[in-house]
Amino acid sequence: MSNIAEPSTGARSAARPLPLPVRLIDRLTNIVAVLAAAGVVLLVLNIVVDVIGRLLFNAPFPGTIEHTTYWWMPMLALLAFAFTEQRQEHIKVTILLDALPLRMRQIVEGIFGLMATALLIALTYYAWHDAMRGYNFQETTASSPPVAVWPFRFVAVIGMATIALQSAATTFRYFAGLLPRTHEYDTEADVG
Repeated sequence: MSNIAEPSTGARSAARPLPLPVRLIDRLTNIVAVLAAAGVVLLVLNIVVDVIGRLLFNAPFPGTIEHTTYWWMPMLALLAFAFTEQRQEHIKVTILLDALPLRMRQIVEGIFGLMATALLIALTYYAWHDAMRGYNFQETTASSPPVAVWPFRFVAVIGMATIALQSAATTFRYFAGLLPRTHEYDTEADVG
């Protein structure tokens, strides 16, 4: 959840509400993050059922490796990217950015955000074409029994589209002066 509602410089008077599109993107990101968490739970349940079946009944759950590889791992990995971007918890190397004045840093990071958003839109486009190709062929694994892969190709589309939207929202926050939120900048605002 993004609690960024005021600039990181200046007096901390009335908080500016975020524009409706940014709030909607944040809500969508939170919903997709819940789906990523569901992927983790389903992964664990799938493996627990497989282990119990293997140990107690000498009958493992068929397709556990395929389900883990093609269903649950893409869910938990791809659907969590936007949430991590929203919370600004991706790893960043900011050695050069830290040397810039705050407003210049916000502009530079906003420009990088525009480039990242464009790249993510392109990745979403290619993920969509890959998902449609898998759908057209009704793609499955070569295992016995075969496991459908094509529905989870759309997980990549959802994940890429959501992080593209969240990257655009983050870019807005940089240009609006709402990011970065660091202790150093927040204490400057408190002192002034």
